[in-house]
Amino acid sequence: MPLKEYDVVVVGAGSSGQNVALKAAAAGKSVVMTEGRDYGGTCPLRGCDPKLVLHAAAEAVYRVDLLRGKGFTAAPAFSWPDLMAWKRSFTEPLPPKSRKKMEESGIVVHDAYASFEDAHTLCFGGDVRVKGKTIVLATGMKPAPLDIPGAELMLTSDAFLDMDDLPAEMIIVGGGYIGSETAHICQALGCTVTLIVAGPVALDKFDEDLAALLLASDRRRGMNFHLESKAVAVRQAGKRFEVDVEDQSGKRVTLTTDRIIHCAGRVPNLEELQLEKAGIDYDEKKGITVNAHLQTTLDHVYAIGDCADSGLPLTPVATYDAARLSEALFEGKSGKVDYYPIPTVAFCLPGIASVGMTAAEAKKSDRAIRVNFSDASDWFHPRHLNEPVFAYKVLIDEAEDVIVGAHLVGPGATELINLFYLAIRQRIPVAELSQLIFAYPTAASTLKSMIH
Repeated sequence: MPLKEYDVVVVGAGSSGQNVALKAAAAGKSVVMTEGRDYGGTCPLRGCDPKLVLHAAAEAVYRVDLLRGKGFTAAPAFSWPDLMAWKRSFTEPLPPKSRKKMEESGIVVHDAYASFEDAHTLCFGGDVRVKGKTIVLATGMKPAPLDIPGAELMLTSDAFLDMDDLPAEMIIVGGGYIGSETAHICQALGCTVTLIVAGPVALDKFDEDLAALLLASDRRRGMNFHLESKAVAVRQAGKRFEVDVEDQSGKRVTLTTDRIIHCAGRVPNLEELQLEKAGIDYDEKKGITVNAHLQTTLDHVYAIGDCADSGLPLTPVATYDAARLSEALFEGKSGKVDYYPIPTVAFCLPGIASVGMTAAEAKKSDRAIRVNFSDASDWFHPRHLNEPVFAYKVLIDEAEDVIVGAHLVGPGATELINLFYLAIRQRIPVAELSQLIFAYPTAASTLKSMIH
């Protein structure tokens, strides 16, 4: 196979990979890009964006249900096929549009997985060999493999977002972001949902008190949970499926359902890369080892986004990585990443959000941290929606008069968290925030009460 040389080789055509490729082309570099799946990446095709389309429909039904007897007398009619057709109107045009944008920018594009032959040479799909002065790895993540009998009978979270029908009953394995969001969408739209969760609560990456409030609300609404448990086997049972569930004591029960969704984590998508041949350090669970400038163990090879072991596996972090790396490579800037603090949300019903220091970290800190924690479900903001869940935990450094952490659950939490992020990032004094005039009645206007 002939060897072609390029200034920049980009592996992965998600948002971060595309951003670097476009910046490189604009800087006059010769650029080649390859992608083993559809151009566009996880977030717009198999993650955040299509999920939010489904969430919007689920939230509409959820809101109407909360207001039954307060104006609404019946649930609205709903069609899952119509919703999926609406979702596909967002996802299907994207791959050809993304690919065309790269080509029109002068980027050579390929449709294949990449693997290293040596530190500078990669093979695309077995029939194309390229050599890069600079190599950028942006391969993202994939569903973690589950080593249990019958695992192949489960749908992945990717496949869930492309289901043609919504079954009457569903089991979801995993209670993190993806599992919880999937469960809330399906339950609101009429499916009976059971979650198998490894920890004592779902969403254990969020504040434990707020996650417990959401769990109690979920149970009241009819969601079922097997906590501190794991799926140990899956079997076909006629047209349905059986799942053996084992708790921490070793006790087993067998559940029967129409469909099983595997949402028990994701891992860096590294298998095809053969990083060992290039001498690049990595961890199968954490990702490719990088420094504060996103360099791997090779000076000319960089890793950004979910496949790297820096930051959180979130689309805004990947986009941030791409921007900092592009500044370093093509504008002569430092390119050093500074993530703190990273806001993160789960689009549940209602939403839950977090940014900055946690309550557990505050207990270990020698700083004078005041923790404002309250169930605020009696405030007007949740009450006018008849929403039973609204709570906050805000951490304030009293000596410095700044917010250092914020944790929210309830309507508007996924938007309000961005104001707290801004306040923490810019170190806006609490005294100054107290003097601001927010539009009322909005979720943002509750911030002033939370900091007092």
